[in-house]
Amino acid sequence: MTSISKPKQALRSVANRFAERLGSACFVSITLLLTQPLVFAQHSHGSRATPCKDATLQCARSATPLFTQDGALWLAWAGGGAISIARSTDLGVTFEPSKEIAQHGAFLDTGPDARPQLVGDSTGHLVVAYGFFRDKNWNAQVNVSRSTDAGQSFSVPAPISQDPTSQRFPTLLTDPEGQIFASWIDKRIVAQANKSGKKQLGGSIAYAWSADSAKTFTQESIAQPHSCECCRVASALTPGGLPVILYRAIFEGSVRDHATQTFTSRALPGPTRRVAVDNWATDSCPHHGPALAVSPTGVQHVAWFTQGSTRTGSFYARSTDQGQTFSTPVAIGNSEAMPGRPYLLATSTGLWLTWKEFDGKRTAIFTQHSIDDGVLWSMPKLIAETVGYSDHPLLVQRDNVAYLSWLTAAQGYRLLKLDTPGPSLASYGPGDWKKILHAGAGKPQIVHFWGYTCGPCLEELPRWGDFLKESSALKAIFIEVDQVPHATASQALTLAGLAKADNRASTAVFDEYMRYEIDPKWLGELPITMLVNAKGEARRVRGVIDFAQLRAWLKAQ
Repeated sequence: MTSISKPKQALRSVANRFAERLGSACFVSITLLLTQPLVFAQHSHGSRATPCKDATLQCARSATPLFTQDGALWLAWAGGGAISIARSTDLGVTFEPSKEIAQHGAFLDTGPDARPQLVGDSTGHLVVAYGFFRDKNWNAQVNVSRSTDAGQSFSVPAPISQDPTSQRFPTLLTDPEGQIFASWIDKRIVAQANKSGKKQLGGSIAYAWSADSAKTFTQESIAQPHSCECCRVASALTPGGLPVILYRAIFEGSVRDHATQTFTSRALPGPTRRVAVDNWATDSCPHHGPALAVSPTGVQHVAWFTQGSTRTGSFYARSTDQGQTFSTPVAIGNSEAMPGRPYLLATSTGLWLTWKEFDGKRTAIFTQHSIDDGVLWSMPKLIAETVGYSDHPLLVQRDNVAYLSWLTAAQGYRLLKLDTPGPSLASYGPGDWKKILHAGAGKPQIVHFWGYTCGPCLEELPRWGDFLKESSALKAIFIEVDQVPHATASQALTLAGLAKADNRASTAVFDEYMRYEIDPKWLGELPITMLVNAKGEARRVRGVIDFAQLRAWLKAQ
């Protein structure tokens, strides 16, 4: 199985996509080179010597971020038996005095997948949802508290459901019209079955809507009657504003695999669609919920953990048909380092994936980025690390800029900006060919012209990356001529190991006028490599380069 964070990932799907778009009848196989993670180590300071029990952020076990329309960061956390919230205007460096929303002591739900949920709307209202245990039998209740004065005060928490059976793991979404969608794990169907003597494990997925900023909710409905009872639910909105939910369902034979439902209207969830046949047959509690993001194009992205007989580990898949089918699962992270707790974020400029790894001593957070809806991914990057307790990594955006939100015992709360990987591309325009020849006079150089929509070009790029590793002193210029977005070309170059090369992109349509000044006999075929000797004389090599002949040419210079 190919991992999105290891070498040897294929660019085959990209080549096929462009081949189909261009009407090509040939099959082009493209190999994508993923290099090892770039390491940016955060120094850890060791774990806390004594338990921390108060309700401050420093003692929190989980924290959930939200950026409001004014750019402020709100953080809701669970710690010291309380749910608290605070505001920051400097990206989490400092926080205003916190407000305690509720205190439940030891009965506050702080399990591995439990955390407060936080959403806002365009009017400045804030809504917090959380779970707590009502009794010593671990029957839980989901409470909701709301603020109608921009967070200055919060209402007394009230149950989201009047049903007396247990509810846990709420999720909240705010749709484009300001209505709030809530979903959670519900035990009423299981309780009814057990009372009738039909023993049933697990829980159900319930949902409800609110049109008044969570003051009231509609009568809840059941979307799926058979789900894992101890794994969080993930939810997101389609471009049309309808919910998608992802959860660990229970299939025949106590198999706990993940499934999605895409709502066809506010009141009607679509059919259950199995993400992958992992075949994890278990009656235990995985305590490891999934992640979900829906891009502006409507592509659904999912990530999850499994220990099934088919596959074990953390995986990613995508759906381009509203969740009807999903791509073949791709492994996340280093399988030897327990990759887990994946999280996804889709912005208008790209897709982000983050996860945890643990090597026995430290916990590390890695991220990857995609600019083509999950077809290609950047190489994994180490963002932060710690020793001791840490919360799950979360992703949040402000003005289409992605941030990692992470709470640790050793370093406290951290909000880290995620920079889009990849090199910048200099401009190449009419008349620049003579400038290239003049600048390189006196020694040989190579100028390679390629296009992102050219399958053979993409297939060859990683071989150029390998070649330059052995010829680091060689002057080589790579010019992309298809006028695709710079971020798209940049990612291809990075994945091919050419991030540090002299990369340029054509600023004008690469027509016969621009080709003529390079070689009057060039009709536009790609790839093309120009071998320029020390005298500035250029020799054109059409198509994929023979690197043995290239080495011979260099040796003769």
